[in-house]
Amino acid sequence: MFMCDIPVCMCARQAVLALAASWTSRQVGERTLTGTVIDSGDGVTHVIPVAEGYVIGSCIKHIPIAGRDITYFTQQLLREREIGIPPEQSLETAKAVKERFSYVCPDLVKEFQKYDTDGSKWIKQYTGINAISKKEFTIDVGYERFLGPEIFFHPEFANPDFTQPISEVVDEVIQNCPIDVRRPLYKTDLTRPFGTKPSR
Repeated sequence: MFMCDIPVCMCARQAVLALAASWTSRQVGERTLTGTVIDSGDGVTHVIPVAEGYVIGSCIKHIPIAGRDITYFTQQLLREREIGIPPEQSLETAKAVKERFSYVCPDLVKEFQKYDTDGSKWIKQYTGINAISKKEFTIDVGYERFLGPEIFFHPEFANPDFTQPISEVVDEVIQNCPIDVRRPLYKTDLTRPFGTKPSR
């Protein structure tokens, strides 16, 4: 490293770096390295409390719902509609739909009404190529856009053994932290996304 003329190197946890990266957002009022980070990967999601740049390791909690579950749930939703996806590409298509079109909505009922009232405004199209026949196929992506990520708030959709929504997990993590850092942790929660655009 020093032989390559790198003057400074900083090693830090992803959660701390995610908080620092959040400073670039216009929604962030004050720059702080205190907050609760939801780090969701392919196989597991961690809720990580960070106080003044230090991870409170004893309070980290993981949940068995993550990006892969959203992909499988999206695949299931697409299969139920029977919309002409080649069977050998259903998982790949579901992953692409999740990564390109998914978002978190604040009110599930209002979101359904939005799609039912003016579907053409909200329904997107995904075009893929059949790996075997090399022909293009196109599908409409509707409710799947917001129902996939909804499993974080209704985990029983994907995993009947785990029914605690992410909001309760975050609250539990913060309540397990030292009392003097709880208020700042409640002020800032940050989602490090799983290939979707969280906005709840």
